Amino acid sequence: MNKKKWSVTVAVVLCSGGMFAFSGLLVPSLANSAVIAKYSTATQVNAKASPAGSAVPVLKVESPAPVSTVNDDLLLKQMTEAEIQQIYDYIELPGDPRISGRAMSDAEINRRRVLEDQYVYDGVRPQKPLPLQAGQGELYLDIKTNTYHQPERTWTDEELLQMIDWYYRVNLLSSKRNITAPAVAVPEKFSKDEVKARAAESVRKLFDADVSKLRTNVTLVEPGYGIPSFWSVHSAPYKSLTLLGQGQEYWQYSVQIDPDTGVVVDTTAFNSIIKRTPIDAAAAAAMKKDDSWIKEATRIVKDKQGEKRKIVKAYLTGTEVNNKRGMVAVDVLLEDGSKYNAEFRYPGKQLRCLIYEPAGKAK
Repeated sequence: MNKKKWSVTVAVVLCSGGMFAFSGLLVPSLANSAVIAKYSTATQVNAKASPAGSAVPVLKVESPAPVSTVNDDLLLKQMTEAEIQQIYDYIELPGDPRISGRAMSDAEINRRRVLEDQYVYDGVRPQKPLPLQAGQGELYLDIKTNTYHQPERTWTDEELLQMIDWYYRVNLLSSKRNITAPAVAVPEKFSKDEVKARAAESVRKLFDADVSKLRTNVTLVEPGYGIPSFWSVHSAPYKSLTLLGQGQEYWQYSVQIDPDTGVVVDTTAFNSIIKRTPIDAAAAAAMKKDDSWIKEATRIVKDKQGEKRKIVKAYLTGTEVNNKRGMVAVDVLLEDGSKYNAEFRYPGKQLRCLIYEPAGKAK
């Protein structure tokens, strides 16, 4: 698969939680910097402390589920052939786009998130499309120089909607242009319904959470750049960007499944506002004498995961990196050479993810 095709595939997967919601839903090596630069204006958000005692994930659900108004045919019917060709020309531009002007503030980023949900579910659209040359507004894209010119003042809702609308159209046409059969097709041994059910069961077992009322996207990611194929299942509340923009707490779940065996290899829970606490030297030294993290990891593997094979060894791993992240990771080795890696948030011991490596793949 060529680089452009892989980039677009990853972009589509990343967009499953919202066009701009890229915060670690996939493994870091998948978050191609060119994709993020080309298809988003993603930035970090200041996190808040999670409410005390929220060890069990709290789901925010909506019923009935809202219906997306972003229809491929609807968007295309609003565009002329010249406008479509203009986007195709933009997609083919080499290199990452440049940014000129003031970066968005946190408040503007949160307004944009809320507006994106309104764009998708409420049919809110800009009055005019994003200008593609100077002289039509303070916000515009100069396609000739591949430069976004951003206003030095506070963005208006119209400008935010223009940017949202532009990226949805770019992503739509990118996905349509790059729909070609891969050199080696990935066989689908399991249906999407089977994959979705296995992912939901894994989330239920590990996090006591029901994802049936969440928006769930199931994607078979093709292999590329040394990364094997996998099923990606992402579950999050509908209108989660609104919740994020309003600073409300919610949980979302990402599950990866081996397409050959159907085995769940990664189940991760993400919290919208939880704050990480780096582990200082004193705490790290004390942790080496504290076996409670190892006991909790083995308990989860046996009691929650339901593992029946004998555990031969369990130990802290990746401490230098994880201390900075505010995470505690424990490797749990099984008698046949398989391995689990349980990662916990510090200091509360809330499980963040459980990763499984079958014998032969574990290092």
